[in-house]
Amino acid sequence: MSDLDTTIIDADPWKLIGQQVTIAGTARDAAEGAIVLLSDRTPVYVKGLFSWDDALDRKRVVVTGTLRLSGGSNEPLVNANGEHSHGSEGDLLMIVDASWKEAD
Repeated sequence: MSDLDTTIIDADPWKLIGQQVTIAGTARDAAEGAIVLLSDRTPVYVKGLFSWDDALDRKRVVVTGTLRLSGGSNEPLVNANGEHSHGSEGDLLMIVDASWKEAD
């Protein structure tokens, strides 16, 4: 696929799980690692990237890789005492074997 054929996804990526994709959004750091925050506020984790370099953090990025579904924690985010923990409940979107660059 050439660059001219690439469709860039910036919202609602759920139907593309298992496929090679190019996503665009804002580079952000989250408790569980680096994410791309899409225009609809969907976070997509970048597997193996703990945090964005200062040069890319909070900038618009384009990331290409395979979109996967990853299980989040089964532990509740709020315990019986009302104490909050970091993390996420349920499934997470993750892009694996990723490459990225700052958006044009």
